[in-house]
Amino acid sequence: MNKIGFLIVFIIFASLNFYIWIRGKQALPQNSVLQIVYTILFVLFAVSFFVAMAFESKLPPVVSATFGNIGSFWMVVFLYFLTMVLFADLFRLIDHFFHIFPAWVQSNYSLTKLLYAGFVLFALLVSSIIGYINFDHPKTVHLDLTIPKKESKLDQLSVVAVSDVHLGDMIRKGRAKRYVEMINRQKPDIILIAGDLFDHSLRSVQVQKMNEELQQLKAKYGVYSVLGNHEYFGNVNGAIDYITHSGITLLRDSAVVVDSSFVLIGRDDLTNRNRKPLRDILSTNTKNLPTILLDHQPVKLAEAVENNIDFQFSGHTHNGQIYPFSLLVRKFHELSYGYAEKGNSQFYVSSGLGLWGAPLRLGTQSELVDIHITFSDK
Repeated sequence: MNKIGFLIVFIIFASLNFYIWIRGKQALPQNSVLQIVYTILFVLFAVSFFVAMAFESKLPPVVSATFGNIGSFWMVVFLYFLTMVLFADLFRLIDHFFHIFPAWVQSNYSLTKLLYAGFVLFALLVSSIIGYINFDHPKTVHLDLTIPKKESKLDQLSVVAVSDVHLGDMIRKGRAKRYVEMINRQKPDIILIAGDLFDHSLRSVQVQKMNEELQQLKAKYGVYSVLGNHEYFGNVNGAIDYITHSGITLLRDSAVVVDSSFVLIGRDDLTNRNRKPLRDILSTNTKNLPTILLDHQPVKLAEAVENNIDFQFSGHTHNGQIYPFSLLVRKFHELSYGYAEKGNSQFYVSSGLGLWGAPLRLGTQSELVDIHITFSDK
């Protein structure tokens, strides 16, 4: 985003925050301490995201992480507050013309506004608790697939696949350790990471020495990853070095034959506009082996079908992460979450093990995908 675009976004964001602040202040008793405390907290939350972005490299890591986490949480809270304020103002406008409010509301208007503000805060608190639980307790999705054996010498393959871990300020080292333990507990033959292993900056990852946890991932055939858009948002070359030095094999528009039994293909992220077409990555001498494709963003699924890919694993969408964004994500993606078959190809799009922004999932769930593949002669 260029400076003009950023300025426009900032002005809109600031204006909407001012609108929310005014409405919230009007709901509180006039000239009270509550209004002062409310204003201080509101300003702190509203500017935190931009403070973290502007001064990330200049602030101590803990301070930068604190501002970043507060700001990310506010980005979600802001949308819910805006919705509730607009909802209240809509009813005020309707009442102005049609007098729909009962007499008690008319005679106790100040108390009604305070009660409504209390209800909004209570609803947000309950939603935040539920959303945090959905994030903090990832589910394990068990997926059984049957794909053509062709000339593979394997009958079965155990895969643990994850996406969108987003290691950094929000997903810190302690949680990364939990994730590694969850993955290793499945005792997979191979571990696949479908991009966005890191959030937007490597600084927090490096300071916390996340590589110490990543190096603990264990699988018979190793750990493989592709890049996601968030690796490109930050220092992509630094991310590449960190991934490879953490014992993970990075696939960038490349394919490897694993144990002479199946082909694993990794595409560079769509952010790279010069990434290779899938047909240019595939080798003619591997057509007689099953194919598994890692591609961070689930777009142009027909390309996988046209190239006879047996199974594609993707992420990126987070399944919308927070309702009602999950509805919007479905509109913009052919497959936004879950399993699908198209032609002779099978697909799974994960909601992600970690997440971006606030540690909340409403209407969605963090997940690890345990895949059992049977190679069949039929």
